[in-house]
Amino acid sequence: MVFERARPGIAGVLILAVAGCGGGGSVAGPAPAPSAAPLRRPNIVFLLTDDLDVRTSDMMPRLPALIGQHGLTFTRAYVTQSLCAPSRASILTGQYPHNHRVLDNTGPDGGFPAFRRGPEASTLPMWVRAAGYRTALVGKYMNGYPSLNRPDYIPQGWDQWNAQLTELTQDRYVNYFLNENGTVNAYGHSEEEYETDVLTRRATTFIEKAVNDNKPFFLYLATDAPHLPAISAPRHATLLKGTQAPRVPSFNQSNVNDKPAFVRNADPLQPKDIKRLDMVETDRLRTMLAVEDMLASVLSVLAANQVLDNTYVIFTSDNGLMLGEHRLVTTKNVAYEEAIRVPLIVMGPGISAATRDDDHAVLNIDFAPTLAELTGATTPPNLDGRSFARLLRGESVTDWRNDLVSESISYTGGVSAVLRSANYAYTELESNEKELYDMRNDPYQIVNLYRRADPTVLQTLSARLAQLVNCRAASCRN
Repeated sequence: MVFERARPGIAGVLILAVAGCGGGGSVAGPAPAPSAAPLRRPNIVFLLTDDLDVRTSDMMPRLPALIGQHGLTFTRAYVTQSLCAPSRASILTGQYPHNHRVLDNTGPDGGFPAFRRGPEASTLPMWVRAAGYRTALVGKYMNGYPSLNRPDYIPQGWDQWNAQLTELTQDRYVNYFLNENGTVNAYGHSEEEYETDVLTRRATTFIEKAVNDNKPFFLYLATDAPHLPAISAPRHATLLKGTQAPRVPSFNQSNVNDKPAFVRNADPLQPKDIKRLDMVETDRLRTMLAVEDMLASVLSVLAANQVLDNTYVIFTSDNGLMLGEHRLVTTKNVAYEEAIRVPLIVMGPGISAATRDDDHAVLNIDFAPTLAELTGATTPPNLDGRSFARLLRGESVTDWRNDLVSESISYTGGVSAVLRSANYAYTELESNEKELYDMRNDPYQIVNLYRRADPTVLQTLSARLAQLVNCRAASCRN
């Protein structure tokens, strides 16, 4: 499979995109001739957004031209828990929350304190760095970081560290603090201090230095956008007027009698609620315009330094978000599709442009083994995820997983989880309430089929769910 990208044309488009003129047209020109030079180890840019649901990503005006038309879109990408810290821990360790034990954003089993106690001892950047890569974290690390009375703390595995001090930062996009290689710097609210733009400058500087030093690199670039409260860059503050939260069939669902109590107890959205939600979605989408600028700048720097064709660029999110579906407003850590499914686009060497994978379910625990394989890094044996590098290359993969689980574990040990396959979503809540949806015929999860389903089928689904929420390592990969 040939990855066809016209290098001069792409670079030109990306330079225009940085100036705000990115277009949606295709790039003309022949594919570059194969090089006789020795194969170089690929670089990695992992761009992780915060609370970006699939439907909002679909509304981003320049994302298709920047990466979608040049890469592979996975339409069945999911997270192991639809909450920031547990999801980020899964990305960095390749483990389910029930194994890495970061179960919440805060509290005794949540956020950075829980991650620091155990999982942080063996993470993706450590493995990649041991393989000879230069590594950088730019942006958000973990909720509650640093919480050690040491704001200069830097975890193992990172050569460059520009991490937001989430424990000290309240506004996220302005008036924030960064630990920059051991020095804590305060930023205000001026236009040039807008956080996404500052992170962009740190990221591009890292890339240029790594290239100049002839080092392969792994850049973990984690934005706050579009997390609430969403504050846009001043240049975007008046754009996208008229944006609405997606009006899907489940939006402000009228009859929720077959749903769990927490949904039944949610009041129907009134016109004022919907107006407010539309304003929130407008603000969220505006913050993503700066992320598009970030992506354009990164791609332009890669092109200018002649490493774009040897760099994998991954665009994804830590979790989704409910935007009025089933009456749930800006809710996550629930089992519904809008919360557990995330955007995922990958471009890079060997990946066919403008392609989609609708068949294979990919999880955030798969990033660590995939990136380890791409970089030649050695991983520990306790990873729950599996590499999808063969899917990136367009190879036929017949032994892929048929289902997956997204879970939430309470401090008392109670488990709520959804078993998701191509055909169904089966949920068991800690409250002992259950749901079953036919995802082929009811993708918006309107009708709960649990009470009318065949008991034998339910028993099979329940057994499989129990198996996955207790799996470890190899037993999680099938």
